[in-house]
Amino acid sequence: MKSDITGGLLKDKRPLFIPDFTAQGVLDVDFKALKTLGVKHILIDLDLTLRKKMTRKLDAEVVIYLLEAVKKYNFESLNIASNNMLNLGSYSTPISANVFQPYWHGIRLIRKPNIKFFNRILEKLSAKPPECVMIGDKLRADVFGGNRAGMTTILVSPNGKDYWYDQLLFTRSRERRTIGGWKIPPSI
Repeated sequence: MKSDITGGLLKDKRPLFIPDFTAQGVLDVDFKALKTLGVKHILIDLDLTLRKKMTRKLDAEVVIYLLEAVKKYNFESLNIASNNMLNLGSYSTPISANVFQPYWHGIRLIRKPNIKFFNRILEKLSAKPPECVMIGDKLRADVFGGNRAGMTTILVSPNGKDYWYDQLLFTRSRERRTIGGWKIPPSI
């Protein structure tokens, strides 16, 4: 586990659902700061993190921002880590990203936040957990999963309205209750 100090708490002493950092959106992530933390591989959730609901391509400003950040700070890889099971080529191709999606292990579907999902990514990238950042809009899938794998995590605000299933499951209100009185980390 990591032992960096965030918000006055040792990361290994705070719950796994608390992110290392927050950002309003992907365009607000400070990739220079991530590079100084030793991050080499960027993992970004797709739905409501990189794209708005039901859009078929990424916004041009997101594509430009990510491509420039990868080139300028010499990140080794840019990756989409998504529970979406559709073909994501129209999202990954413009940003030259690898795609990591749920997979079957026997009769069990392995997806975020399962540690096997994240370990598979680490193995494919030949990376150590501290060399990766998981950026996403969901506490359970993105933050909890990334923290559990030992990665740096950034929670971003959702990019648009939730999907019907998140509304039905009260995902955002459950996340607010989960965070409760914990101090939310600073923006990066």
